[in-house]
Amino acid sequence: MNKTFDIKRFGNVLRHDALSYLQNFGWTLVVLLAIPILIWSILYVNMDEPDALMNNERYGFLLVLAIIAMILAPSRLYKNANDSRKGIQFAMLPASNMEKFLSMSIYCLIVTPLLYLVGAVAIDSILALIPGKNPYGGFVFESIFSTNLVSIELDPEFDKCAQEIQLPLSQTFMNLSFVSIFMFTNMIFKKRKVSKTIGILLLIGIALMIFCIRGVIRVENIDFETTEAMREYSLLLVKRITYTLYTCSILISIIMLYLTYYKIRKQKY
Repeated sequence: MNKTFDIKRFGNVLRHDALSYLQNFGWTLVVLLAIPILIWSILYVNMDEPDALMNNERYGFLLVLAIIAMILAPSRLYKNANDSRKGIQFAMLPASNMEKFLSMSIYCLIVTPLLYLVGAVAIDSILALIPGKNPYGGFVFESIFSTNLVSIELDPEFDKCAQEIQLPLSQTFMNLSFVSIFMFTNMIFKKRKVSKTIGILLLIGIALMIFCIRGVIRVENIDFETTEAMREYSLLLVKRITYTLYTCSILISIIMLYLTYYKIRKQKY
């Protein structure tokens, strides 16, 4: 039998984690799925005139809730995986470290967003079909494959820019990198795993914001000969930033997932 990966052994790990998923994360998904119903109810009660909340606005909201679910999943499902005493059950699973890591990745990165988005879109569609005074307009699934990475409203010319820099699977890679960080920190921190990770990301975000502000100030100090030259330079700058974010998302995902596997392999109980 292969010590690294065996399909039957891997299937047993998936079944074990499926039961753990229902027990430790089922109610979290139910609560997150109930939020769109609550929002619809509040809008329905307070809506005096037909002012529908359109599908693209609702999709953005559902996507945020899906990301929250993905952020919470590692610490809820594998909170004891790095505990030398409580993690004995995880250590004693009859599976290789690779199989445990793959199962963890599947449930955190694939199963969780799919379950939530499918459930949320189904609920949203049912709510949108309710006749009469309905605060929802259109169906949210129409926006799933038509979301741009960058939205710029500086100039009509920049609408073309937003289309030009749209990248395949950009949103997927950005979300993947974000959640892979939480998978890694789940194997590092013993307590308050989510709050500590959010704190670190906020500090990094503030540092990046300061860096970007300094860059904008530097651009504003450039003496452009014409407005067209400034527009072209701004377009080039936006493209570079976007491609950099896209590349960094892929690299961060690969690095964080590798470090997560490395931590699982080196964890001592």
